[in-house]
Amino acid sequence: MKLTWQTLSSDSLLLCQFMVNYELRQGNYIVGLDSQDNIIAAGVLFEQTKGQAQVDVVVAPDFRQQGIGSELVRQLTEQALTKKLHRLIAHSVAPFWLSLGFVKVTDNVFARLLDGAASELVDMWHQGIPMTQFMGLEITSFSPSRLSTSAKMESCINVHQSMFAGAIYSQAVLTGWGLLHLAMVRYDLKGSIVLANGEVKYRRPLVSDPCGIVEQSLTIDDFAELAAGKKCSIELNVSMREGNSDQNCATFFGRYVIIPS
Repeated sequence: MKLTWQTLSSDSLLLCQFMVNYELRQGNYIVGLDSQDNIIAAGVLFEQTKGQAQVDVVVAPDFRQQGIGSELVRQLTEQALTKKLHRLIAHSVAPFWLSLGFVKVTDNVFARLLDGAASELVDMWHQGIPMTQFMGLEITSFSPSRLSTSAKMESCINVHQSMFAGAIYSQAVLTGWGLLHLAMVRYDLKGSIVLANGEVKYRRPLVSDPCGIVEQSLTIDDFAELAAGKKCSIELNVSMREGNSDQNCATFFGRYVIIPS
């Protein structure tokens, strides 16, 4: 169904009439209008704390399950990126939010991280660990179950024209650390992540485009002890590869401990 999209203030009479059975928040709503200029969908970002907003979406009952809600969330997400927000939360209708990349925090709360969360983490690395800025360590992609990093080969090279073993170890450690950190941001948990034990196996020289990859689905249950105010332990495997290659140049195993703040 083709809609016309507009932005309306929360004091718009037309919007107030559409939202009569729903909570109307102060702010500017994105609304979808049909060919008769009737509102059939409306959504807003309700900013709560610095960097975080709640996503509220309403679609008229007769127009649900047609992709309208998903398109509305897409537009609100673009708006959130413009505002440099890094975390979105939503409530109820679990299948809908899970299909859009949100993860379950509690029975009625779902969360999704935006690119700003990764940028904030990289800034923290560069400011707190100067070596990472020299290495050119960056996050290239992330999701609830995967994180990949890159580094500048020219900053990590040894006399054999391959990646220095210490740089491989450092990038692998921080790749795993990054997955945990972003998961804690996603679930709104506080704590200090430390490496309790780490072991790396060097399989072959890494000579170009250092890429660190960690893949592990982390749910709120993995942090149950931390949520209860206790330290928790999580084990991760990180692969170090060359660019898009699927061959491991090195494999890192780490046991991380998270100490509650």
